[in-house]
Amino acid sequence: MKNLLRRVWEYSKKNPHGFTLNIKTNKEMKTGICVAYNETQNCFGKQGLEKCLKHAISNQNVVGGWLNHENGEYYFDSVRIFEDCEIDEAIEFAKQNKQIAIFDLKRVKEIRIINQ
Repeated sequence: MKNLLRRVWEYSKKNPHGFTLNIKTNKEMKTGICVAYNETQNCFGKQGLEKCLKHAISNQNVVGGWLNHENGEYYFDSVRIFEDCEIDEAIEFAKQNKQIAIFDLKRVKEIRIINQ
């Protein structure tokens, strides 16, 4: 876990504006709809990253990082990736996980969720 934590922490430093990383292959995710799990909501710092990594290992092996411009904190999420054609499923999953937005990786676009 220590090596994985160090590797993803360094990756986040090299990608200050955000990333979506498959922690098993160490490859950046470039396509799909990215939806965070509620269990890793509000995770930041190394402790938050470690929590996200543990969750991701038990799920889809994907972790996202993003800078919250409102408070200056860099957040980490364990995320689930949906295919582009699964937008309805992604929205439903987002609602179940109390998310206010999802992210289209291919189009680099945030999609707001209405009526959580």
